[in-house]
Amino acid sequence: MASPRLPRSPAPQTFEVRHGTTDGVTIPWDAEVDVAVVGFGGAGASAAVEAASSGASVLVAERFAGGGATRMSGGVVYAGGGTQLQRSAGYDDTPREMLRYLEQETGDSVPQEVLRAFCEKSTPNLEWLESLGVPYPSGFESAKTSYPSDGTTLYFSGNENAPPYCDRARPAPRGHRALGKGLTGKVLFEPLRRAALERGVAVHYRTSARRLIADEEGRVIGVEVRSLSSSRLVRGLHDMLFLAGSRLGTRGTSVLKLCGRLLERLEALCGTTLRVRARGGVIIAAGGFIFNPEMTAEYIPKYSKTMRLGTIGDDGSGIDLGRSVGAGVRKMEKGTAWMFINPPAGLSKGVLLDADARRVCNEELYGAALGECIAEQHDGRAILLLDKKSWSEARDEIFRDRKPNFQSLMGLINLYINNARADSLDALAAKCGISPQALQRAVESYNAGVESGEDATGKSAKSLQLIDTPPFYAVDCDIDNGRFLTPSISLGGLSVNGFTSQVLREDGAPIEGLYAAGRSAVGVCSHSYVSGLSIADGIFAGRNAGKSAAEAAAKLKSS
Repeated sequence: MASPRLPRSPAPQTFEVRHGTTDGVTIPWDAEVDVAVVGFGGAGASAAVEAASSGASVLVAERFAGGGATRMSGGVVYAGGGTQLQRSAGYDDTPREMLRYLEQETGDSVPQEVLRAFCEKSTPNLEWLESLGVPYPSGFESAKTSYPSDGTTLYFSGNENAPPYCDRARPAPRGHRALGKGLTGKVLFEPLRRAALERGVAVHYRTSARRLIADEEGRVIGVEVRSLSSSRLVRGLHDMLFLAGSRLGTRGTSVLKLCGRLLERLEALCGTTLRVRARGGVIIAAGGFIFNPEMTAEYIPKYSKTMRLGTIGDDGSGIDLGRSVGAGVRKMEKGTAWMFINPPAGLSKGVLLDADARRVCNEELYGAALGECIAEQHDGRAILLLDKKSWSEARDEIFRDRKPNFQSLMGLINLYINNARADSLDALAAKCGISPQALQRAVESYNAGVESGEDATGKSAKSLQLIDTPPFYAVDCDIDNGRFLTPSISLGGLSVNGFTSQVLREDGAPIEGLYAAGRSAVGVCSHSYVSGLSIADGIFAGRNAGKSAAEAAAKLKSS
């Protein structure tokens, strides 16, 4: 992945087409390829494979050991429109129904024509992954969950079954999970990595992108990288700092900053600067900026104290690379935090209230929708109110059903640690700092909806249950609550043409020779998030970028 933060908008260093020049001194290229890719996660690998499959020579500069956030993820790809897994589970999904659903999730992130293309290419892109070796045998799980069990390859990974989404689009499961044990991001990424190598892609690990190289007309013609020494000691230390920053830096800002400084220092002292000419262009696929405390505080301050999800490479450096040559950005104010209360399903029978005892939203919504609603509309403050019945149901489910360890652990934390308990609503209100009268009114209003069967938020009958049996519990759902794990990622990035992934300037004009994909760019998931949409967008945009850059190289060769 790319190096730590670059200056906001330095003037691009200009080079002649044949050789780099700086202060009148000619600097020869160290390598020439058709396409150069910065970052080797899901988006970068997809771009590299597509470009190589189109006949281009490809070089990848990967700052660490490869895989990025994709390898660390759950390996879910949001796909639909009639996949084999959907048909096997008895769902007759179509690109139109997928479009009607995603229109409600994606806002104005991409033009409708791009979203339609995303939906129409969804099944072919999943089949492409299967052709590379990603395993998708039949395995459907119908129950709502934050992440499916090991034998599951298809599940409802978003808000498809909840109003108002289901009122406009016929529900269908679209979360396609690579088969494996636990989180299967590595199962998804490995075939992509292998496919890139089989097609002759030159992947240079522990190689960070330092700057883009543009000619006098502003076309990006190459990239300057810093390649780490081959010393085992140096590379081992680099790997250790990556792991420490990625794991300990999920919450610890001081640890994150220290690891970032040490990585940059190590690369400066023990690296070699190389300049790579890219005839068809450079593709930036270096992740988002959630691991950059300064950028997070500047653009998405409401998510700055949540749990960072990704790697220390998600530091915004890819976005800054694009900015250094005049690229525009969009949706930088958009982030997402995942407040999963289900499983256990019993928690969905509670009622989610903010600090003024106002109803937050339908408790059955997908975790990112809950988190966004709390963060954006309720100042990041909320409690999940339960009574003895819903608390007991949730407890029994945890001990009865076999769930992934992290789900069971989170459920137990919420039931036994992350809550306040009282024998009356007035006493609970006092513990939570909420007006007793407001809390009493909220419960009375909610119970009236339960009795009538018409919940104000459209909550389904299976999750409607009176809150009337003491003791009462208030689970702390504050967005920055350290006990309730709320993983977050950034959603904004470089402005791109959604069909070609070519990077655009502030005024919408294209930057010749520059492309971007994944969380370095604005895509279909840059407005809101459902599981699998980021990886699916990275594959869609990455393949578009690889094909576009390869075609540009071929055109240059033939001219």
